[in-house]
Amino acid sequence: MNPEFEKDSFLSLKRLSANNHYYNEVFKRAERIASVVFYVLSYISPADTTAIHHRNLSDKAMRLHETVIATLALHEYEAKDQLFEFMQAVVALESALHLASAARVVTAEVDRVITAEIDALERIVRNHYLAKEDRREPETTKANLPRSSTKSAPSASGPATLVRSTPPPGDMSSHARAAYRPQSAPARIDRIKTVLEAKGEATIKDIAEVITDCSEKTIQRDLNSLIDSGEVIRHGERRWSRYTISKS
Repeated sequence: MNPEFEKDSFLSLKRLSANNHYYNEVFKRAERIASVVFYVLSYISPADTTAIHHRNLSDKAMRLHETVIATLALHEYEAKDQLFEFMQAVVALESALHLASAARVVTAEVDRVITAEIDALERIVRNHYLAKEDRREPETTKANLPRSSTKSAPSASGPATLVRSTPPPGDMSSHARAAYRPQSAPARIDRIKTVLEAKGEATIKDIAEVITDCSEKTIQRDLNSLIDSGEVIRHGERRWSRYTISKS
């Protein structure tokens, strides 16, 4: 048997659960989003005025949890055709969140923070798993091109700063750049404050479970800045430190 055929056959049988990038950047991110939604809902009393949104968000978060678990059993070659149900669950949760925000069941800040995570999740899935085959150049085309023409032109704005993983080879779309661009410091600080407001108090690890596009050291630096400005209070020392929003 042709060795290349054997190699291709082996790769085609690999499941998404064995794909480290998918597990860390898609599965774990989706699970964190669902967990945050359930955490927020735990602070909302299902009164008559909020019951429909409470139930809708809970159902959509559970659906996201169920569908992302189901994707782990997919083979990699199935991803392009089988991930749409999961993506529909992501969009449905985002829509339910916007409706709950418009009804003032959740705050606009909570809506913005979770939506930012959902947006990053959607971009990663689209760029890595749904459009992957469309971007692949035929081997004959690459072979016929001069070596110098296969190099990407440098960006006028300089090299992009990437977080955790890189965009797919050759993908210089605005979607890819946006998915891997770190949040600006002011936007990230706003998100940290929103997490603290939602949780009451939190450790750096608690915050890092929600804000996943930067390191714990970056979160620590932002927290120190907030402490210096009097917006956040630290309780305890070192690894036992917890942080709360200043009430003054």
